[in-house]
Amino acid sequence: MSNRAWMPLHIADYLSDTGHLTAAEHGAYLLMIMHYWQNGGLPDNERLIARIARLTADQWEESREVLAMLFGPGWTHKRIDAELSKADEIIEKRRAAADARYNKSKSNANAEQVQSKCSDTGASPLTDNLSTSSLHSEADQKKRERENSVFQRWFETWPTFTSDDADKAHAAWLALSEDDRAAVVANTPGYIATVKASKRDTWHSAEKFLVKRLWTRAKARASPDTFAVGQPSRHQTREEYLAAELRRSERSFR
Repeated sequence: MSNRAWMPLHIADYLSDTGHLTAAEHGAYLLMIMHYWQNGGLPDNERLIARIARLTADQWEESREVLAMLFGPGWTHKRIDAELSKADEIIEKRRAAADARYNKSKSNANAEQVQSKCSDTGASPLTDNLSTSSLHSEADQKKRERENSVFQRWFETWPTFTSDDADKAHAAWLALSEDDRAAVVANTPGYIATVKASKRDTWHSAEKFLVKRLWTRAKARASPDTFAVGQPSRHQTREEYLAAELRRSERSFR
């Protein structure tokens, strides 16, 4: 079972397929496909399906055949099944991308630490200098990991992140100052709330939102999704990092 917070609705296709429905049947059908999306299907018991559709026994008897024409055998739905597979594929790609970014940053940090000879003389560096260099490298690595984590968590709150280019959005994020990044995190919930209140049904990509500095158009607004920026945290193991990334990817469809 998957609790996905949103589902794609192709309006032109929907209207083309449902032009013959009554207003009550439209409501019933939407409730049925939303339940299908969140749970991966409809129950086998038609009495339960009727309850999901909020139809009385008489209404269900009258509208059952019309609604059944919009589904396949066993109340399956080919279009929704395809969209669910696409959503799962996106989650897996996000997890793989997070894995690649983590391994790349860790590899770069290790390469800096294992350099054992002075580039000018070929002699081994002094122990004190090596220790200092290692400490700086480790601190930089942890800072990069925190920054990447903050970006990933912010990126997954953006309404279009599943279809956005994560690399372009990340590049736009890195081009900002630390103060700007903090402002983005603080103001994004307010911006999203403002757009939703305006009933606008289109959204800018995350990259465009950052490049055009659109967060400056909204005031900071407290939100349960708001997270602290720059807070010190202990160093994560690779397994912990990947588990956290997978949980955050899955939450984007809850």
